[in-house]
Amino acid sequence: MTTIHVKRAWGKPVRAQALVMREGFSPRYDLDRWNGVISRIGHSAEGESIRDRVLIIPTSKGGVAGGWAFFDLLNKGIAPKALVFGKLNPVMVQGAVLAGLPIMEGWDQDLLALVRTGDEVHLDPSARTLRFTPSPP
Repeated sequence: MTTIHVKRAWGKPVRAQALVMREGFSPRYDLDRWNGVISRIGHSAEGESIRDRVLIIPTSKGGVAGGWAFFDLLNKGIAPKALVFGKLNPVMVQGAVLAGLPIMEGWDQDLLALVRTGDEVHLDPSARTLRFTPSPP
């Protein structure tokens, strides 16, 4: 099992499948907010559902929409289990906390090169760690 350390983290421990994105993510611009599927044409996770997954994202994008969008997704039953960013903005933090979604930022190894979509990941925000077993190529 590989352990990644993060700089900042908040929330409860989570265990779920990863959804790895190669570019930034906005719940307003990249997502069909009625079904929880990435709908932006050309997005690296186009067609993937975010429901009950740990989203691994290099950076956030967008503005104030993140502050309410995650809470809205939670109420619709299509929210992710947690958010793991390389770099994020305060609005994403507000949105995650409002929705009760664990959130992490700043990894010590390149998660995009290590974790694959579908890998099971274990987040422990209090220890500021993400653990996973790499899947075979």
